[in-house]
Amino acid sequence: MTLSSFYILVLCISIGGLIAQLFVREKQLPHILFAVFCGSIAMTLTQKLSGDAIGAYKYLIGLGTVATCNCYWLLSRSFFRQEKAIERHHLAFALVISMLIFVKQGYLFASSLALINASEQSLFRHALSEITILLSSCVLVLSFWEGCRGFRSASKKEQMQRVWFLSTFALAVGISKLSNYIFAGDVAAKQWVITAIILMVVVNTHILLIWRNRTHWQQHASTENTVKDFVAATEPRVLPSDNDVLLAAQISQLIENESLFLQANLKVADVARHLDVPEYRVSRALKTHISNKNFNQYINGLRIAHAKELLADTTKQDWSVLVISLESGFASVGPFSRAFKSETGITPNQFRQMHLSDALVNAS
Repeated sequence: MTLSSFYILVLCISIGGLIAQLFVREKQLPHILFAVFCGSIAMTLTQKLSGDAIGAYKYLIGLGTVATCNCYWLLSRSFFRQEKAIERHHLAFALVISMLIFVKQGYLFASSLALINASEQSLFRHALSEITILLSSCVLVLSFWEGCRGFRSASKKEQMQRVWFLSTFALAVGISKLSNYIFAGDVAAKQWVITAIILMVVVNTHILLIWRNRTHWQQHASTENTVKDFVAATEPRVLPSDNDVLLAAQISQLIENESLFLQANLKVADVARHLDVPEYRVSRALKTHISNKNFNQYINGLRIAHAKELLADTTKQDWSVLVISLESGFASVGPFSRAFKSETGITPNQFRQMHLSDALVNAS
């Protein structure tokens, strides 16, 4: 493999890392920063590939290389800081380095086209390079520090992630310094090593990003499960059937024997309040152990049975149907008449007349 082919390979991997972030459904700050970092690396490799073939215009490509070390520092902060990962002064510091690289590339472009006198500006160019190198070195140190700070207090999984990050970082810096010593006079060999370092950083950082994203979703899922467990714990529990049988007996005693069904507009909540139990338990006990009808049908059945006794009582023949309905727990005569006919097939007056006739026959 030639050096140019290696450049193309790493370029494709960098672009692949950038594109991969477009398909992340819920993008976080690290995804955006890693995409910018990969884009800047891709521009760096494109500049190397163009070489002198496009002349001074390679420096215009170099304008896109402004987000490497500084962006990686921001990325490391977003990885390992839970709160206030990136604030305005962090962005301002990263932007200063970007502007220095931008000015340097612009200066090289202008001097290559003889738009400025390069010899007269050599001091400026040297100072610009030195400041850029100094600040880039500072952000590299800060990036390494982000992996170190809070290491002991981190979870085991995060400690492993930090070790992965720090190992990648240490290898990149160590190999770079070692290659400068070993290949002092071999420019091509140095380029091979630098490109290999870039490949390692891009791939390992992408692995770390996926790893941390998966950890985030596991924590999110764990939180969801915890919430579900809490909700399940606070939801009404199904009690043993023996308890329901006992409750059903208490309900029957209250409604039938103590005549609570005669209370107008009686609801499940009223029964539950009397027995100091949840409404769902009253409903379940009624359905399971007392009646297969709903609450209103059950209560109306008891009321109609009571109304039949009143209608058949010869001592209460002077009571109107309205009075009978109210005494039986109905709020008005209309619902009483409809419920009575639905239950018996005849009206309350027809029922009374039928029983009066039977009473006269028996008396004679």
